[in-house]
Amino acid sequence: MEIDIRPIGPSEYEAFVHAVERAFGHYPRPGEMETWKQVTEFDRTLAAYDGSEIVGTAEIYSMVLTIPGGELPMAGVAAVGVAPTHRRRGLLTSMMRRQLSDIRERGEGVAGLWASEGSIYGRFGYGAAALSASFEIDRGRTAFARTLQPRGRVTLLGKEQALEVFPPVFDQVRPRIPGMWARTPEWWRVLLADLEAWRDGASALFFALHESETGPDGYVMYRVKSEWEAGGPKGTLRVVELIAETAAAYADLWRYCFDVDLIARIEAWPRPVDEPLFHMLAEPRRMGLRFGDGLWVRVVDVRVALAARRYATSGNFVVEVRDSFCPWNEGRFELAGGPQGAECRRTDRPADLSVEAADLGAAYLGGVRFSVLERAGRVHELTPGALSRADAMFSWDPLPWCPRVF
Repeated sequence: MEIDIRPIGPSEYEAFVHAVERAFGHYPRPGEMETWKQVTEFDRTLAAYDGSEIVGTAEIYSMVLTIPGGELPMAGVAAVGVAPTHRRRGLLTSMMRRQLSDIRERGEGVAGLWASEGSIYGRFGYGAAALSASFEIDRGRTAFARTLQPRGRVTLLGKEQALEVFPPVFDQVRPRIPGMWARTPEWWRVLLADLEAWRDGASALFFALHESETGPDGYVMYRVKSEWEAGGPKGTLRVVELIAETAAAYADLWRYCFDVDLIARIEAWPRPVDEPLFHMLAEPRRMGLRFGDGLWVRVVDVRVALAARRYATSGNFVVEVRDSFCPWNEGRFELAGGPQGAECRRTDRPADLSVEAADLGAAYLGGVRFSVLERAGRVHELTPGALSRADAMFSWDPLPWCPRVF
């Protein structure tokens, strides 16, 4: 039977969610349908129908991504799955092609996602652009290398209070960090929904606000998983999100997390790879810092994407893009850019660098250097010195970070 791929309507939402969850190996849990429906855009869903049964799913959230020196509309790809009964039939490839064509028609320069499996999305042109860090540390090893003098106060809030005061703090920080995305009120409701199924045996979320003389400038959301042994309490504090506008708020909030009573261990994920905390601790090795992939980026329109961001140094070079999945990106592009702006256009000039679409996506936010990709056998330098020039232009401080999975 022929497979029909099309968006769903509101009446089909429950079947769609069941199909998504089945692909990930479980059933919808209490409250999840109602929660995620708040941000569902039905015209940007895709369902693969075998007769009346949904056997494949994908959807897009319309987002705004922070990029170096600015922001850009991004298609946030999620809920991608194929039923176990219909694997290896090309359904995923068909849905990816349709998605990317739609994204291009809407004028969105990039798409982004969190990959369930890293081996899946590279072949569709996605590259790991914003790496993610995690750590766990024994509370007894959290001493700072230098004495901390608190420069603000921390107050515990309820969820409704947090929904009022956290967004302005987040909005102050977001424009500075590539990889973060703007949150609508609906997204804040989803992220703070705090369903029982999301707690993994830990408490409901705690919300702590940091305030200085100028007002709120940081916050942390965390859970506590209580545990007791014969020798006393052995609880775990899990940091879900810590956002700070200033270095003082950042230090105070981590000190707060480390000093909560009845806690033996502190865990955090996802955190930025350039986490300053590592350098603040007297024993940084005790963090057990680990790195992995976070946000994957797909450059959907090379000219739009490269012209939209800013560059650390002024320069220019010609890049040859190989993109068999999105053939409109194939060819050579001349980029001229700097701190004040950029231009990108097609050219017949000889290329300085040759890249696959996935590698351009990996380098796009400034977190992965072209020279590293070249040493990995993924990028080819065609003109001596082009790698150094590209590295200098694309580098950015801070490194990209996406603080939440979507």
